[in-house]
Amino acid sequence: MSAEEQVLCVARQGLPAAWLGRRTALPLTYAQCLEVLSAAGCGYRPRRDAEQDPRFKQLIPYLVALDSRGLKVGCYRRKGSETRLHGLESVGIGGHITLEDAADASDDLASALARGLHRELSEEFAVLPQPIEPIFQGIINEEETQVGHVHLGLVFLLKVAHPEAVRPAAELHHFRWLALSPALRRPLELWSRLALRLVQ
Repeated sequence: MSAEEQVLCVARQGLPAAWLGRRTALPLTYAQCLEVLSAAGCGYRPRRDAEQDPRFKQLIPYLVALDSRGLKVGCYRRKGSETRLHGLESVGIGGHITLEDAADASDDLASALARGLHRELSEEFAVLPQPIEPIFQGIINEEETQVGHVHLGLVFLLKVAHPEAVRPAAELHHFRWLALSPALRRPLELWSRLALRLVQ
């Protein structure tokens, strides 16, 4: 984490109570989600501060990759910059939206989210077959962990037509395609379990 990194956050007090449950997986349209986030007030804050301040939720696009038949999910072992999740497995691919993802200070929320998501995909996959058309599913939230207190997940589904052609980058440690039932028996992070409720 760069000391100067600025990440996109939303004020917790502006979010509906239904978004802030202890274990929340809430289906929404993208238009509904963007309307709530815009009204709540989004802005960029130093990541170092945001990680310690539960008055704000850092927005994290969290993409779940399924094969085109929806039978297998991409799963990997956590080994990235978020050390608090090491030792767990995940089906979610994504990360923070940074100030660099905005074209300028007046850039709209949807554009910054789209750029951030596509940047993360380009960083975490060496090869990802086209087309890349993420479909928004809803939001996830948990209040049981230190990580959960300060993050809000925006869940996207990506159907991959040729999963055998996917080549992960180094951060997706031990990436593999698993049938959904075996995947749920893995030591998944809580966000992954919540996200799978939205995409099944």
